[in-house]
Amino acid sequence: MSDLPTQSLATDTNVPDTADSPEARRTRDLARLRQVAMKHAVVILVAVTLWGTADLWASITGRLLVQGIAVLDALVVGFVLASLVHEWGHFAGARIAGAVSPVLKETQPFLKSFFMFSFKHEMNNRRQFLIMSAGGMLGNWSLCLLGFMLLPLNTPSQLALLATSIAVAVNVSVFELPIIHRVRMGDDPEQTILNRVQENRGLSSLIGTVVGLALWLAAMLVFR
Repeated sequence: MSDLPTQSLATDTNVPDTADSPEARRTRDLARLRQVAMKHAVVILVAVTLWGTADLWASITGRLLVQGIAVLDALVVGFVLASLVHEWGHFAGARIAGAVSPVLKETQPFLKSFFMFSFKHEMNNRRQFLIMSAGGMLGNWSLCLLGFMLLPLNTPSQLALLATSIAVAVNVSVFELPIIHRVRMGDDPEQTILNRVQENRGLSSLIGTVVGLALWLAAMLVFR
């Protein structure tokens, strides 16, 4: 972020969205990106610290109640991390593809939404949409791989954290792979998303939850 201008963040984020100058748009976008990155970094640090404390507490005491609290923490933190990584994966894909994808103005309460950018369908092409879409899934599966590599996987909450990450990755894949396929075949991206939301009706979430729960139960037998 070293290319950010030196004037205050508040001034940068207040540049009107209607500003015609490309430099003004870049300045506004970079300022908003910095603001979002700081917000998400704080969320990650707080979430992981709370879960790590609960996991350590459970390991020391061995009490069933504390183990349950640590597992519940892992479910929440796993979902938060997976959601953030998913959104940043989409954003990275959009920017790598050169898509018009301005960072959104911060209007939501601190934890209400992790949505951070707008993909301008009318200004972007099919290839850019596909790369943006694939970026989200790649982010989720990368998080799963990272968790498998870094976590000792010797406590119920560590296994729950990894299982939650996998559950979200499965959910995302079940929902978005049909969209990617249909857009590749020539369907309109925006309409395809709307159609997929209507037909999905929570099915991808259910599949992800079942897979995550099954993996956690199996891992409890294998890794413990």
